[in-house]
Amino acid sequence: LQEQEAVLQAQLDQAYGELTEGRQQYISSVSERKSLLDTLIAEIEKKRDQPEVEFLMVRLAPLGLFPVSCEAAKAPIPEPVSPELQRTVQSLLETSQLVLGAVAKFKGKAKKRQQPDVSLCRALVKVTLDPETASPYLILSKDCKTVRLGSRQENLPDTPQRFTGSPSALGSQG
Repeated sequence: LQEQEAVLQAQLDQAYGELTEGRQQYISSVSERKSLLDTLIAEIEKKRDQPEVEFLMVRLAPLGLFPVSCEAAKAPIPEPVSPELQRTVQSLLETSQLVLGAVAKFKGKAKKRQQPDVSLCRALVKVTLDPETASPYLILSKDCKTVRLGSRQENLPDTPQRFTGSPSALGSQG
């Protein structure tokens, strides 16, 4: 589950990076357009206050092809996002939401397991664990009263009594 989560997280990070880059390019393009539109608005507001004769006069660009204000208004239109990329991002989003939901559900169950069940309190017994029989995957406390599962195999002396196939240890009451 952790490996799947890591792979999906990496894919999600990659897709997020691509989307962020595309968004930054789009924002840059929109900013350029806004700047050009602000320039046009300023020109129109200047002309609005001019006498009618000057308002109707059009200044031509140096080549004489387009009015200056129209030439300045040209801006490239961004390319649309491909449907395949949209489907991939949507699929990754749905998968990551499922993984996050499963992880949250698993964490909720793990928290419930950490709290002792009141109905079992009568059966709780103090135990001393035998470090000579403890599996290399288990980590015993110094007083041998508590144990937890380690993330890797510990380097312990090999003894015939030691459990090697499963995370187990012998214990005695007390």
